[in-house]
Amino acid sequence: MGVALRAASARADAIFKLAEQISGQPIGTLCAEGPLDKLTRTDIAQIAVVATSLAAAARLEEALGGPISAIAVAGHSVGELAALCVAGAISAETALALVHERGTLMQRDSAACDGTMVAVLGLDADILDPICREASKDGDGQVQIANLNAPGQIILSGDRSAIERASRAAKDAGARRIMALTVGGPFHSIYMSEAAADFARSVAKADIRAPKVPVVLNATAQPSVDPDDLRAELATQITSAVRWDESIRSMARLGCTSLLELGPGEVLTGMTKRILPDARAVPVGSPEAIEHALATIASSTS
Repeated sequence: MGVALRAASARADAIFKLAEQISGQPIGTLCAEGPLDKLTRTDIAQIAVVATSLAAAARLEEALGGPISAIAVAGHSVGELAALCVAGAISAETALALVHERGTLMQRDSAACDGTMVAVLGLDADILDPICREASKDGDGQVQIANLNAPGQIILSGDRSAIERASRAAKDAGARRIMALTVGGPFHSIYMSEAAADFARSVAKADIRAPKVPVVLNATAQPSVDPDDLRAELATQITSAVRWDESIRSMARLGCTSLLELGPGEVLTGMTKRILPDARAVPVGSPEAIEHALATIASSTS
């Protein structure tokens, strides 16, 4: 993650060095060499993902010859901090300091419970929501919808036993597939409540300004340029569902027709193509991908 970006851009390399300084962890080395079990630990993974996203943004600005011009931005879960930085609401240093705190708190809360997450394919929220309520009502663990990613792709999060009950019920209700996710804990669930409360105190002290462009928020799927909204969102979304499907549709209503995925991988690009088949969605997580994306967008608008 981010190796080619660091090699191509001194600004991208500086982002990783700042992440290492803030976290006290060898983020660059872990992204390049692993070990995977340490890199995927949430207190490491979160800052690594945001550092890679900000490094991609830095390289993209170099390729553009100036600031990124966007109609709106959005970030999936922890990516919301990178989105706030790209929108000018927070500095890179603030984004990395906040994500370090967020990951540390969520790692702490994850260690205090036996939680996990699963992807449910082929069922919608109106079916899964009552399934989660039924699986949670006996008091032996809670489960809830964590991500509404794309049509027919929903993530559940919570106590392992409650997840198992909900998974069985989802299969009975016609789910096409249920996939266990390799995650460090039950993110975007009630089990992150203490992390959310503690993180809210850190966010309250952070320098958050009005962004240059609207940020479409995870918890509401609505755009905002109000710093108070952004502060509330950063804590709230830790225990709330990520409304990604609605967020992408909200960006389309704002006029976004080309959507660039800044960061590692192509997961959001794939989701976006399912949500908006006619939109131009391209990943820009490497120097080569950035050049390809800019050429693709230029050819489609010429």
